[in-house]
Amino acid sequence: MGLYVGGVIGAGFASGQELAVFFVSYGRTGLWGILAAFLVLTLGSGLVLGCCIRTNASSYQQIFAALDPRLSRICDLIYTSFLLVGLSVMLAGIGAMGTTAFRGLLFRLATSILILAVLQRGVEGAAKAGGWLAPLMVLIISAFAFYSLGRHGLAPLKSGSWRAVEAGILYGSYNLGFSLAILASVQRYVRTKRERWKLALGGNLVLGLCMVLLFLALSALDAEQLNTSFPLRGIVAELGFAGAAAYELLLWAAMFSTATAHALALANRLAEDVGLSWMQGASLVLLVSLGLSYAGFAALVRIAYPILGLAGLWILAALVRERIV
Repeated sequence: MGLYVGGVIGAGFASGQELAVFFVSYGRTGLWGILAAFLVLTLGSGLVLGCCIRTNASSYQQIFAALDPRLSRICDLIYTSFLLVGLSVMLAGIGAMGTTAFRGLLFRLATSILILAVLQRGVEGAAKAGGWLAPLMVLIISAFAFYSLGRHGLAPLKSGSWRAVEAGILYGSYNLGFSLAILASVQRYVRTKRERWKLALGGNLVLGLCMVLLFLALSALDAEQLNTSFPLRGIVAELGFAGAAAYELLLWAAMFSTATAHALALANRLAEDVGLSWMQGASLVLLVSLGLSYAGFAALVRIAYPILGLAGLWILAALVRERIV
């Protein structure tokens, strides 16, 4: 469960930007958007795990082959590209935490080496790291939110558009798309229907509660603070050095856990199709991502992530169709 939660709580979630764009901007109806995202993620992750168990799929490529053999190759290529972009963006974000180019390089290299150390034990290593990092991130996010609510109280929520539900569905589908690889990697540990839905419901309930807390806390910020790349800093700024340090730790942990999940999926894919070992696959993936992390990804991310959200909707529809037919 920790690997799943940690994989979804990326830099966008931890910074508050995703919550501000997808939910807070819609006012009180943003809460319905969060509910829609929770339902999509819970239903989708449960169905993905079920598909993995029925077909014995342990990688995202095998899931695509089970859903639609005709499109599996093109879906595999596109999804692999998305994961590589996502991993590179996380490493670029970690590098940006350095105040100089040299420190940024050190941050990238140190984090990549740590990811390799975690992946040395394969899925078990990634799951163990997620088991430590996910509770830490949830604790820090909750602490920031409760501090803001205790200091400022509940802000009056303005009325908003019901397009928040549409935004919530897209948000849930996008995260379902990225978590597909994580779910395929851990399917061997959730063999029963009870375990499957326990992970799907429990993991997404934790995410949903964090989303609600952040939504309420961020709603107290003004428009200028919400329009920044790191809206949560508007809350953290009041906490001084300790708050800033906790926030930096949160951002690093979020990017590290997401990068680890993506590297795990890509290494698993290379081990399955190319015949490389875990360490060879992970090393190759991280070397390529380190180079790509110095490229400009802003425009690519703006285009790629919504497309992945639409792909997530296709995956969910295909899974539902599979169960019905």
